[in-house]
Amino acid sequence: MSKVFMADVILKELSLKESPLTKVRELLYKIGIDQIVEKGDFVAIKTHLGSQGGFRIVRPPFIRKVVDVVKELGGKPFVTDTCRPPSLDYIEIANMQGINHLSVGAPIVIADGIKGEDYRIVKVNGLVLKEVKVAAAIADADAMIVITHAKGHRMTSYGGALKNLGMGCVCHSEKRRIHSVLGGEPPQWDSSRCELCGICVTSCDHKAITIKDNRVIIDEEKCVRCYRCVWACPTRALSWSKRGVEKFLMAIVDAAAAVISTFKKGKIGYLNFVMDVTFACDCTPWSTIPIVPDQGILASTDIVAIEKASLDLINQAPGIPGQVGPLGRVKAMKSGENKFLSIYGIDPYLQVKYAEKLGLGTSNYELIKI
Repeated sequence: MSKVFMADVILKELSLKESPLTKVRELLYKIGIDQIVEKGDFVAIKTHLGSQGGFRIVRPPFIRKVVDVVKELGGKPFVTDTCRPPSLDYIEIANMQGINHLSVGAPIVIADGIKGEDYRIVKVNGLVLKEVKVAAAIADADAMIVITHAKGHRMTSYGGALKNLGMGCVCHSEKRRIHSVLGGEPPQWDSSRCELCGICVTSCDHKAITIKDNRVIIDEEKCVRCYRCVWACPTRALSWSKRGVEKFLMAIVDAAAAVISTFKKGKIGYLNFVMDVTFACDCTPWSTIPIVPDQGILASTDIVAIEKASLDLINQAPGIPGQVGPLGRVKAMKSGENKFLSIYGIDPYLQVKYAEKLGLGTSNYELIKI
């Protein structure tokens, strides 16, 4: 049984010491940050830098607390993500979100380089993949703290620490290869629903969509099958197929295993923020209200345990009424309901199952509130 520590957002008293922000430091020491980070270590602080139009990412003050602890242990931290939009554009998006050297106290580094193709090939005995192109700055780091915003995701049902590694720590072309495990279909266009508004064009980070002669044209060579355009489309004129989704989840877990393998045992710590739990991921060009009340911040060195605990907390929580899914359900979901399964028809626990099968950790955990 693995230990998962939790800083609750329901305060015991109204004081600075009880603030979840203050408790980040205690959470890190509970999971042995002084063993994870040694003096002189280059420490990757992996997070998601957000998107234009979205705003419910992990806030800069929390990242700063992690940076400060790494520094006090003599580590050399850098805050990082990989190229989703072009690298220089992504740094500007991070700056817009308030994530920059001044706010977090560490450099912002795009881990797979200025063009998204700086990587190390890592062998893995995965369920689907046998080698993975891990972003160079991640593979070359000595230690890593993974800061994850727990939320839903249109293709994986749940986006947590496993996806933060399996998709967020690989190079740009590798994201496309992992997405292609779905079956490789580009988004499908329904002309009867389309108003030719052009939102799909502007939402595509890969410049794969154009409008010509009153038709939406998708360049299959440029398309990475991320389906961001599907969710940006206001009339649902674009769609995707769920064929092969379980194989896709296996590929993400395989890639996460490859990333983990680039570090010595005991050199990775995980923080899951079960706060602002929206139904969609942080790369959408909008943010909605959360689907459940904020639960807290979880910390562990076991990625399987922290993912299972995060999902359990989300499912045990009462739902918040309002926009709860892509169809705008107004009725709140119930306590005990598998919420992302209800929204997407994909079981979020499959990721946990596959990760446990690969030996990345255990789903048996003890939740310890601090």
